[in-house]
Amino acid sequence: MNLVLASGSPRRRELLARLTSDFTVVPSGVEEHGSGTPSERAVEVAKAKAHEVGRAERGVIVGADTIVVIDGETLGKPETRDVAAKMLRRLSGREHSVFTGLCVWNNETGEERSICEETRVMFRTVDDAEIEAYLGSGEHLDKAGAYAIQGVAAKFICGIRGDYTNVMGFPLCRLTLLLREVGVRL
Repeated sequence: MNLVLASGSPRRRELLARLTSDFTVVPSGVEEHGSGTPSERAVEVAKAKAHEVGRAERGVIVGADTIVVIDGETLGKPETRDVAAKMLRRLSGREHSVFTGLCVWNNETGEERSICEETRVMFRTVDDAEIEAYLGSGEHLDKAGAYAIQGVAAKFICGIRGDYTNVMGFPLCRLTLLLREVGVRL
């Protein structure tokens, strides 16, 4: 069975490679904007990514979208250093949610499964000097919420409730179960 990751994310590629080396990567061109609750938006975008790639590729297509939410507001990928600094100040000393929508679609059988995984993340209080030093690393670029839990920002995180790999953008346990439901065993 051909397994296709509908994402250009290096993190998702690395995480899927922990489960199998037998997959191809075909990034989608889908805009990452959905409607509804954070979980509904994440699933909507994940489905759109899987279906866009599935029009040209055959097999089991995996789409994903990750959203960082605090106080009901979505923190996307920061467009500037100043926006990233504001996001990190807002996360400082607080808990927020990371939602990842997954869509697994076997376009040969028509079977499709989708879910949204939520993980709660607690930041310790982070001062402006630490934020500036972090931004100097460049790690915040192309990251929802302006941080990467698996990188330097790990020093800001004092707790999580839920799946660690979800915060990286790809909940592997949930993904494995969805793949089984459409006939793929890893």
